[in-house]
Amino acid sequence: MKKAEILAPAGGEAQLTAAVRSGADAVYLGQKTFNARMGADNFDDLKAVVSFCHARGVRVYVTFNTLWKQSETGDAVRALENVADSGADAILAADMGTVFLARECCPSLPLHASTQMTVTSAAGVRLMRDMGFSRCVLAREMSREEIREAARVEGIETEVFVHGALCMSLSGQCFLSSVLGGRSGNRGRCAQPCRLDFSSGGREYVLSLKDLSLVDKIAELEAMGVDSLKIEGRLKRPEYVAAAVTACRMARDGEKPDMDTLQKVFSRSGFTQGYYTAQRNASMFGIRAKEDEEKSREVLGRIRENYRREYPRLPLDAVFSAYPGEEARLTFTCGEKTVAVRGPVPERAENRELDEESIRAVLEKLGGTAFYLRRSALRTAPSLWLSASAVGAMRREAADMMSEVLGRVTPWPFKTCAIPDAGEKTSPVLRRVFLSSREQLTDETAAFADLVYLPLSQIGPDLIERWPEKIRGRIDRVLFGQEEENERKNLREIHALGINEVSVSSPAGIALAKQEGLEMYGECTLGIMNGCALRQYARLGLMGCDLTFECAFDEMKQIPPLIPLGCAVYAHLPLMTFRSCPLRGKEGCGKCPGSGEVRDRYGLSFPVSCRGRRYSVMLNPQPLYLGDKAGLIPRGISHSFYFTLESAAECAAALRLFRDGRPWEGPFTRALYLRPVK
Repeated sequence: MKKAEILAPAGGEAQLTAAVRSGADAVYLGQKTFNARMGADNFDDLKAVVSFCHARGVRVYVTFNTLWKQSETGDAVRALENVADSGADAILAADMGTVFLARECCPSLPLHASTQMTVTSAAGVRLMRDMGFSRCVLAREMSREEIREAARVEGIETEVFVHGALCMSLSGQCFLSSVLGGRSGNRGRCAQPCRLDFSSGGREYVLSLKDLSLVDKIAELEAMGVDSLKIEGRLKRPEYVAAAVTACRMARDGEKPDMDTLQKVFSRSGFTQGYYTAQRNASMFGIRAKEDEEKSREVLGRIRENYRREYPRLPLDAVFSAYPGEEARLTFTCGEKTVAVRGPVPERAENRELDEESIRAVLEKLGGTAFYLRRSALRTAPSLWLSASAVGAMRREAADMMSEVLGRVTPWPFKTCAIPDAGEKTSPVLRRVFLSSREQLTDETAAFADLVYLPLSQIGPDLIERWPEKIRGRIDRVLFGQEEENERKNLREIHALGINEVSVSSPAGIALAKQEGLEMYGECTLGIMNGCALRQYARLGLMGCDLTFECAFDEMKQIPPLIPLGCAVYAHLPLMTFRSCPLRGKEGCGKCPGSGEVRDRYGLSFPVSCRGRRYSVMLNPQPLYLGDKAGLIPRGISHSFYFTLESAAECAAALRLFRDGRPWEGPFTRALYLRPVK
């Protein structure tokens, strides 16, 4: 069975050195732009990093995993060209615009789908494969069986987080930092407000999870066919990286890892496997306590000693040749690379002649390099001798030469591609109403709306008969495991009733709709804020889409009208999407009515809505509202209304207020339309 790759984080040079010297097979790291950890040191000279790693047999994956604005298109192209020029082994993409640029400008560069793409099921993995990704990073919230099913998808590798911090929200679906503070986690600027004291039901810090650790499950993950074992932590110190890599390497190699040291170097009162084991309960939550910090100081010095020297991971095969009257020759072979050096002419032996044992003893002294001697052979005539110092000098020269050869950078071919320019939006302005239940739909709401989108399971023949031109389906945003098959069944049923269009908000939803042959409209949580992303989504079959509410109006005006565009004009915005619900107590869901609230340290309440005990969403208590500022919405942008907890009367009242252009009564927000997000 092929060994799974150990993939380590490298937030800066010290972490990179720790990862490589501790035995990581690959590292992931970011440039100074377009990466999801803008707070890390990151790297300017990618070419030097790739050369350093390749010389030691370590692969380099560059994170290009943030959303980017239309005005940043030129910068994105230049950053991508820099990755291609560096010869890095792959990039991790989160923005569909990055996917478009990579396929157009540098089609040979391998693409990995970032966990920010929110791939939670096998359907999403298949979509990534069909788009040309060579690897997909699975959502951290998946269970053992869900990972197993995703890893069975052929033609694409799977990568799974096995150690490190857990975000409370599904990656790519967290807007807490951006809506509350203007710093977008989707653009690498997360302020981590979730680690502050939010409370619910007498529990504190209900948005802070313990760190994940699946180190003892590595053999099981390998048996499933998982290709890469990922360690989170580009903002962590080098000792953390070294300890995590060492533990993972030992577990993969069948040794017993030092979990005590691993927990001491960094944890939040221990680790959790709640997602993996499908035991998503209150034991998953934890904070970084003072005791945790004190334990960390106990082990840092000892860990540093463990990665002072190079890790010998590269096997060398050596052939030493010595013949009368000729310069001695040493050949090293590592993989497909071969180097050769010459040394002194051997002398006639007076006491001891050259033999394989003595030559190997000298050639084995490769300490301080990334090499170890696997096989050696001596080719010589009788009665010849060469000093150990002369052979050692040849060994050092050959090892240096092999490092130089392995570290040579081979850029990926890069060509300039056509970038669509901004233009006038000529599509008609429609009013789309997205409902959470059929009980919210009234004659007044239907009369106001051009199109009404409802969850698939809520659509019946009666609604279609009553409003045949308006009813559309709405694929659930989050689908895990068997939920995917249930939604496929629902799709087929509404298609049979004559519904030919659905809204989508995830890779799984797009895959299911494409398979059923339905037209698609993208919801605002797809994270679209540039024209290249629009073009890529158009290739996937979207007939139109809402731009993300993280996209300011001034940016919207610059986006080319490749397909009809819209934006949310009313919504209690989804701040976080949970699979481990903060409302859940020690007894699980218990008698929870399916809704509740979380309070911040100032006493502000955030409503939480459960979706069939499958996942829950924390909403902004202040609704987004633009009714009295509709004139600011860029021309040609359609209006989308997203209703969640509102009653039918409240839905109709909000639409009426918007129609009349009247101001909202009470607290409200303009989201990020008037204050560009960082």
